[in-house]
Amino acid sequence: MNDMLLTLVEQNLPPLPDTVIKLRDYIDEKGSKLEIKGVVNIISKDPLATANLLKTANSAYYGFSQEISTINQVIALLGIENVKNIVMADSLRSRIKINVSPYGLDTNLFIGNCSKEVDFISNWLNEEDRKLSQTLIPCAMLLRLGMILFSSVLIKSKKDKEFREALKANDFKNIALIEQEFFGVDHISFLAYCFDHWKFDEILTQTVVYAINPHSAPPSIKKKAYALAITNRIFEPYEGGNDYNTNEALALVKEAAQQDVVFDEKNLIKHISNFSHNLPTNN
Repeated sequence: MNDMLLTLVEQNLPPLPDTVIKLRDYIDEKGSKLEIKGVVNIISKDPLATANLLKTANSAYYGFSQEISTINQVIALLGIENVKNIVMADSLRSRIKINVSPYGLDTNLFIGNCSKEVDFISNWLNEEDRKLSQTLIPCAMLLRLGMILFSSVLIKSKKDKEFREALKANDFKNIALIEQEFFGVDHISFLAYCFDHWKFDEILTQTVVYAINPHSAPPSIKKKAYALAITNRIFEPYEGGNDYNTNEALALVKEAAQQDVVFDEKNLIKHISNFSHNLPTNN
């Protein structure tokens, strides 16, 4: 592990709140003896966690037709593992200060595009695979977390200008290459490490692991990995929404089909069009 990554892991990974740790450990330890009442009791003792969970469950991400007013309803609709992942993702998003200037990106546009990534997965997949959409939403909520954490370390170590110049010299293309030079890992692969570190659901962690090379994913998570890979291409931080990235996303759909992983291509094209027309550029 190189020095920059070691500094990030040892000093800059945000800790999970006590409520989230209790919830995660309770779910993981109870196994088949898990009781919904126990999950509800843990979350309900934390007003912020409760409010964030209900807010997310009632958001357009999930598209439920009626308002959800209790934790029991969220569990009934989404399942305990999804609830755990949502609570963890919400807690992390609310605790992280975002400044992606080392990437030469406008932070406000970056935050807006991160939100659009979640909107996209929700709108796209809700129409053809609602369960898949529900599983991936917490992952999409944190898809660019690695960039945020990398930026924080670069700023603190005063290497932000050097990093930005390296990106500029490469015409802001293939940012993974520059990330690997500085950290030894790209931001998507680092997200998988973070998910494992915080003990997210194993399926979600493995989905991120294979998002870079979805064709190598085990059958049980292959469609999830392809869906995340497609979203990653469409919303590439510098060139998201352009024709090249759109064609790469569609190529992934065709590649997936060759492995018996089927997406509705027309539905995808429709949603790419809807989002790409409203995707602000950082250049």
